[in-house]
Amino acid sequence: MSKRPPIDLMALTSEQAAPMPEALQRTATPTPALPLTTAAPSGKTATANLQALAFKVPPEFRKRFRQRAADADMKLNELLFAALDAWEDKQELLRKNS
Repeated sequence: MSKRPPIDLMALTSEQAAPMPEALQRTATPTPALPLTTAAPSGKTATANLQALAFKVPPEFRKRFRQRAADADMKLNELLFAALDAWEDKQELLRKNS
């Protein structure tokens, strides 16, 4: 077997690329960061300054969780926040963010 020729990575850099003429160019609009305890105007939880949270769940749970969020027109993290709030209410725990 023969080795494949090396790829010319310089040809793939952004200096060689140009935006597609039909593509809309976005401009950066600064938005003020909201604290997590402040609700967004729509009543949903603000999602600024969030940190990653990773864990594994069974496929059936993942499908059910994603479906519930979609049915409620919520982001996955908004449903997670609501679920924790409901659990704390049920356990009668005081929330530190309240």
